Amino acid sequence: MSVSDDAGPFERLLEEHREFVDKLTELEAALDEMMATREASASNRVILDEALRFLKEDLEPHFRAEDEVVLPPLEAKIGRFGTLVNVVAYEHEEVRREIGKLAEARAQLDASRDPWPAIQELNRHGIFTIQFLRDHFRKERVTLFPTAMKELSGDQLAAIGKDLAMRRGA
Repeated sequence: MSVSDDAGPFERLLEEHREFVDKLTELEAALDEMMATREASASNRVILDEALRFLKEDLEPHFRAEDEVVLPPLEAKIGRFGTLVNVVAYEHEEVRREIGKLAEARAQLDASRDPWPAIQELNRHGIFTIQFLRDHFRKERVTLFPTAMKELSGDQLAAIGKDLAMRRGA
């Protein structure tokens, strides 16, 4: 599926969402396998480590770009409290908390002789994060970005596009 021409400066963010969903799907499959077998194979552990790396090194900078580039001009236009701006900012913080909980559960997996309690924690936080992010990405696609396209001026949108492009190049 290609990004629509009316995505404006948000095209790359939407592309990243799709890339992220692919990674989340791989994590979900590993969690399902661990729950079914009550074991964490070497390949499951690699997938968990890659998922944590992705969440910290790819998703967190993506959120930071949205927090620092997209949300401030929209907040200036429509306000923060009681608006989509506040919801999106809150959801970013919620995912950051869940990443910490996933990292703790992953460390528990290596520290314990019995993997089952850690697997259950990984599954609980992992599935929540996966479902939450899928809903969050949909919310941004169908409400946040279209609202920004409608409410912000052409100059503001161009500035957002330029700033996002500079962040990708850094």
